[in-house]
Amino acid sequence: MNSKTLLLSFMTLLFLVGCGSKQYYTPETPVTNPSFSSSDDIVSFSRDGATLSSGKVLTTTGELKLKLENGYRFINQSAGFVIIADREGNCKVIKDGKSRETKFVKAMVAGAMVGDNALVYLLKDNNFGIYDFSKKSILYNNKDEKVFSIDTRVANPIQIDNLVVIPLLNGKLTILNLQTLKISKEIFVSTENFLNNIIFLKRFKNSLIAATPHTLIAYSNRGKREFKREISEVILDKDSIFVFSKDGQISKLDESLTVQDEKKFRFAHFSISTVYKDRVYALDKQGFLIVSNRDFTKHSVYEFPEVEGYSFVSDGKIYYDGNEINLDSLSY
Repeated sequence: MNSKTLLLSFMTLLFLVGCGSKQYYTPETPVTNPSFSSSDDIVSFSRDGATLSSGKVLTTTGELKLKLENGYRFINQSAGFVIIADREGNCKVIKDGKSRETKFVKAMVAGAMVGDNALVYLLKDNNFGIYDFSKKSILYNNKDEKVFSIDTRVANPIQIDNLVVIPLLNGKLTILNLQTLKISKEIFVSTENFLNNIIFLKRFKNSLIAATPHTLIAYSNRGKREFKREISEVILDKDSIFVFSKDGQISKLDESLTVQDEKKFRFAHFSISTVYKDRVYALDKQGFLIVSNRDFTKHSVYEFPEVEGYSFVSDGKIYYDGNEINLDSLSY
């Protein structure tokens, strides 16, 4: 046997062993054949919204009265404006049926928000800045290191008083003063080399909560606290932070990132998760939907079709692969 044949045989053996050793979540008594309805497929999604094949747009609070033209996808809803963009760098800001637009020649828009008649933007090449609609020009532009792989759940910038927090694609938060157009602070969430963009960014009580797929932080005047996990999803609900991990663990934290309750569903791989009406929902990629109380002392599992594409939660409903699950019909 020559060396090439030996190498090929060895690689095939490793592949077969890897496939055979993969573990799957197996609930004991799932509820089979629960009711669900059909919907349009999701063709694009981000942290704050999903674009359907029909051109309709879903946000976390419901469907927008807007139908996107072909090639555009939803970015964010900010200060009463809807921000959409295409792959060619074109970006539109829509309000009351009127549209203002600009084009970024270097890269497409990854995240954006509107404030003080200006667009705060983040591009796929990690350029970020401020575009003034009244002047039709860029007031500020900066660029951080280029990244070559990102998680599709790119967080959008948020404004806090006269500061805007821009979640970069390399695991860093840049805080920009809107009055002076100078960087006030930079905060590293994590420094991994792969899939390290900010996937979650919200203000929570007196803290700034941010996450990459590898780390969750809480930043306040008391400093920075970290919670290390391989993160699938982060949800803020009432006084708690829920972290859904890629190994099937769900953790409920307080503002200081101290664990209050925790439950592990062995070998579960969550596709989408949420907290809705005091119930915790986590959809495994095989189609098993876990429904639990907030303390994880009681739960039920429902069996739905396997998840193959994008998934999104909007106004108490889970959408994926042309399926729509009404969460109000499920309980633990």
